[in-house]
Amino acid sequence: MDRVVVAGSVSNGASAANIAAMDETQQAAYISALYPGRSLDADDIRRAVQREQYNAEHKGHEGKHLAMFLIFIFVLAMLPATVKHWRQRYPTSYRLVSVGSICLIPPYFALGNEYYRFVTLWIGYAVANTYVLYLATRKPLYPRTPRRVYQWFSLINKVSYAVSVVGFVLFLLCFFNVAPGLTNTESFVETSMVIMFYGLYFGLMSRDLVVLCSDRITATLGYSSSNKTGLPTKHLAHNVCGICGDQLAQGGSNTDSGLLHAGAEAVRPTALAEPTHELDCGHVFHATCIRGWCVIGKKETCPFCSEKVDLTPFKQNPWDRQELVYISALEYMRFFISWQPLTLLLMAGIFWILGLD
Repeated sequence: MDRVVVAGSVSNGASAANIAAMDETQQAAYISALYPGRSLDADDIRRAVQREQYNAEHKGHEGKHLAMFLIFIFVLAMLPATVKHWRQRYPTSYRLVSVGSICLIPPYFALGNEYYRFVTLWIGYAVANTYVLYLATRKPLYPRTPRRVYQWFSLINKVSYAVSVVGFVLFLLCFFNVAPGLTNTESFVETSMVIMFYGLYFGLMSRDLVVLCSDRITATLGYSSSNKTGLPTKHLAHNVCGICGDQLAQGGSNTDSGLLHAGAEAVRPTALAEPTHELDCGHVFHATCIRGWCVIGKKETCPFCSEKVDLTPFKQNPWDRQELVYISALEYMRFFISWQPLTLLLMAGIFWILGLD
């Protein structure tokens, strides 16, 4: 009965203003006249009145609706190519807009809807990462900063992945209703989706922030070719990791004294020898550093010479493959959190300019 009343309404020419000006008794009589012989309760009448008001407001707007639909299809069709071109030609502005939208849009809506738990977690996460960004952007750079920055984001990546998996497992329990009376309750379903969202969202934020930090750190160290000139500002010695600036073998002093200047040749030796990884181009880095650079930091080129990196060695065990799947899920999350709201905002602006609101 409800669907018949709402979807099967027939307008008799009354305007939206006339319907809104009616009192409840007049609206009930008006709707009853549209559906003779039917027994309508208060909810049926309310929905039918809303439907009639909508039909009256949009009567004769078929041309506008068609234009809005065509603009919507055009924007959606052009969005992937436009974003790809923007990312390739203007990576800095693309990254800033992407990071800014991801960091600001969700807390804005959460605050507006009084989701204070999420806002509290976001503030704590923002404070911690603001400090990390502060360390990564210092000139001169403290010797232990690169390693600590990469370790921090590696930890966040693992924690967010684990939280996402927990949320996904709980959601599967809800989907298959493993424990009737518990997994089919509204609170359990909501909890599973909130946990999964937290893992994906904070993991996505971490991936974008680590890119900003890695770019800044490598530019300060001077070993990276990812700068305006396209050339490194320092020679990369055979025993130095160009990502963190540490030596690739044990030796020297373990003191923290001294700073890394962009033009300095001295580097801080590592306290312990670490596994290394040699790229096809011949440059050698710490295994954890190059893994963080490629997998977590979304880089597919050598930090020093920008030659494309073969990612096959990073897919040898099940954890590696699962992590790559998780990273792909984060990119889908980026669309829903960042580009979808921006696209809707763009279309709203186009509609307003063309008078299609």
